[in-house]
Amino acid sequence: MRDLLPILKSLKSNYGASLLFIFQVAITFTILVNAIYLAIDKRQSIARPSGLDEQNVLYIATNLPVEEAAQAGQLEQDLNNLSALPGVEYASVSSGVPLSGWGRFIEIATKPDSKYDTFSGYYGGDLNLLKAFGAKLVAGTEFTPSAELTVRTDGHKDAIDIMITQSLAESLYSDQWEQVVGKTIYINNKPQRVVGVIDTLQAAWPTWVVVEHVVLAPVKEADSMVYYVIRTRFGQQDAVLDSALTYLTSLYGRKIDKYETFEQVKMNAYSAENAASNTLFGVIGGLLIVTALGIFGQSRYSIIKRTKLIGIRRAMGASKGQIIRYFVLENAVLCAIGIVIGIIAAIILSNAFSSAFELGTLPPSYMFFGSICTILLGQIAVLYPAFKASQLSPAIATRTV
Repeated sequence: MRDLLPILKSLKSNYGASLLFIFQVAITFTILVNAIYLAIDKRQSIARPSGLDEQNVLYIATNLPVEEAAQAGQLEQDLNNLSALPGVEYASVSSGVPLSGWGRFIEIATKPDSKYDTFSGYYGGDLNLLKAFGAKLVAGTEFTPSAELTVRTDGHKDAIDIMITQSLAESLYSDQWEQVVGKTIYINNKPQRVVGVIDTLQAAWPTWVVVEHVVLAPVKEADSMVYYVIRTRFGQQDAVLDSALTYLTSLYGRKIDKYETFEQVKMNAYSAENAASNTLFGVIGGLLIVTALGIFGQSRYSIIKRTKLIGIRRAMGASKGQIIRYFVLENAVLCAIGIVIGIIAAIILSNAFSSAFELGTLPPSYMFFGSICTILLGQIAVLYPAFKASQLSPAIATRTV
């Protein structure tokens, strides 16, 4: 540490270049930790479990090409025939598809005189819908056959029994979420009884703040357009899709509006987040390279300016290792000052992002690991200039000035 005092004196005599160095480190640190946080946040959003058996679930959006009075019967016939196809585990009908953008949102309240406590996504279907999604029940029971209803539209208005996701239960009853089983909650002011709690199931909109709030009801909607959800046996998805489309298109007037595997649904749902995350990681990589080159250039220039000083120190007996240590320590001091300023700026920027875009604030761990990364970057960038400085001969160094 005996080099510390000379280093501080040297920085004071060359404060312009030192301030520029510190400013560069502070800006790099601020952008680096916020960009990494945003990129990882998007990755975590994409990696969230949907609650579905993602590799084996597909959906087909199609019409019921019969008169309105016969639509319920056609729906039952389609479900029976789809369930009987080879490779099909469960076939069901749903009023929406997770993460597809097609679904319904409802208002949830725990008291009849409250307008709402929170919002939720909603799916209505037959008794097989939970199993067709591949979702898991963690409390309560499944629906009984007597609870199943068939309506034309807006099944959430007719449901008697419902299941809700654990995330929704926790938002209503906090740590005592299991007690929601058997209770009555109010959906758009209509009382409905909770019979079960689902581990995880996502709503139709991936960026929705309450995407994990979902209500499931045993109410089939036999409207002009329906969504058949099919869960297949492993490895038979393509064959089942071909068989299902062949059956459905065999009926005159049938139109297939859309079909996708859930893996395709999820890929499309998060395409923007994927692109943004990859862009951020690219920016982070470019920033690190530019910063390393900047530190290298400034260190090189600073050492060239002090060639005489290096020669004098070498002539007074300083070893090559002591010369390297001097410039490495000087770099660490400058980086440390820049990081302190960067932490303050990063907190301010993070709070601004949090207010503007409803993002979380930077965890302290990002500051810690960002500091280590920045120090290492500075040390790597200064090693070569410091090594070259240590190779200077005392005679040549003093003669060049």
